[in-house]
Amino acid sequence: MSRVPPLLAVDFATVGAAVALVLIGLVAAGVVVSYFAGVSPVVEKHLGRPWKRGAVITRPLLQWERVNLFLALEALREASDARPVIGMGYWNELTPALAANASRNAPVEYTVRATSLSRSTKVVVSGLYLLATPGLAPFVAMLSRTALDILAPTADDAQKALDRVLAEARERNVYRGQVLMVEQAGPAGADGEPDFQIRFHDLPAVSRDQIILPDEVLQVVERNVIGLLTHADTLRKAGRGTRHGVLFHGPPGVGKTLVTKYLARACPAYTVILLTGRQLRLVRESCQLARLLQPALVVIEDVDLIALDRADNPDTTLLHDLMDQMDGLGTKADVIFLLTTNRPRMLERALAARPGRVDQAVYFPLPDRDCRRRLFEHFTHGLDLSAVEAGPLLDRTEGASPAFVEELFRKAALLAAERGEKSHPLRLTTADFDSALRELVEFGGALTRNLLGFRDEPDSGNAGMGFGPRN
Repeated sequence: MSRVPPLLAVDFATVGAAVALVLIGLVAAGVVVSYFAGVSPVVEKHLGRPWKRGAVITRPLLQWERVNLFLALEALREASDARPVIGMGYWNELTPALAANASRNAPVEYTVRATSLSRSTKVVVSGLYLLATPGLAPFVAMLSRTALDILAPTADDAQKALDRVLAEARERNVYRGQVLMVEQAGPAGADGEPDFQIRFHDLPAVSRDQIILPDEVLQVVERNVIGLLTHADTLRKAGRGTRHGVLFHGPPGVGKTLVTKYLARACPAYTVILLTGRQLRLVRESCQLARLLQPALVVIEDVDLIALDRADNPDTTLLHDLMDQMDGLGTKADVIFLLTTNRPRMLERALAARPGRVDQAVYFPLPDRDCRRRLFEHFTHGLDLSAVEAGPLLDRTEGASPAFVEELFRKAALLAAERGEKSHPLRLTTADFDSALRELVEFGGALTRNLLGFRDEPDSGNAGMGFGPRN
């Protein structure tokens, strides 16, 4: 009589094999799912070939370029089928990301970049664009933290795609036509070039009416800047260069800085790049930016700080940078250099006395009697001068700069307020101006006169200001 196997008898070998098959299936499914969740399949589908058979061009990225490249890629994406940007997480190079089949489920990271003084936009930190631009082979662009990578079927296709992206970036450049300052952003990159950032600068608008100069001086100034801008096409057709260097020099406070502000706003088609103070050490980067954004106006305030005569200059690095950049731009560059100084005799002669670097020097004189009269009219806004003897005051301010006259009016208004004057417009007296002059000249001494601009004749004492002989 045969034995019946128990109902709960288990063939462990069979079960083990089944479990192994299930696990293998799950692993295989996971591999398949993981593969299709990566970037490689979508890139290969977009290109129509394995990505390894394509060509990659890498362009190192300076941080100030990021916003323009982002705007260019977004414009090309919208002109294609507007496929979503793929977040690339911590990946900064396209080829290793494809080789690792990086996940395309990472969130798209953004940072914020200014596009003007008052506006900003979000910009991709590391993202992948699948682009099908009319006239170009399908290509992939990766904007990362350090570079722009372009992958296309062939090297020629990749180069054409890169050229198109850069052309779009130039067309949408947020810095063109703006007033800018260059600042160092960090240490040198892989190519040895220091990175820098661009800051929009709020330059107050100055109208022509605010400029108090002899008419012939202002005409020379306008001809050498605004005239070059206005007639640039005519000059180019005649074979004349438009790169130009102008040096403004004269005592402190005579209006050199004010005129540069006026010219910057009078040339809206020009990108204005300001160098003053600590920005002076970035003269090379500023000139490179001017070359990219031309037509450009490069304003270098107090150029003597970096361009002293080499016999008196212990470090000529910045001087040579400036001269090399001015020479390197060439005569056809649409760039005007506007330099200012209070100490023209201390400048390196190879800079200040060589045509092709500085082509025109303009001397800003201390105001004559007519200009001082115009200054008085300009500074009387909000003031009542009916009780002031203007004639003697005009005589006593001979040799005073516009900055000195402005401070004189402010000081007189302060003294009127201290004595209890409350009228509107504020009523000033001759005594207010007498006290203001005495305080500026006697208590301020030579330092105040130098800072505000006042001709200090060695043998004139205080008599020139109407205070009688020096004791």
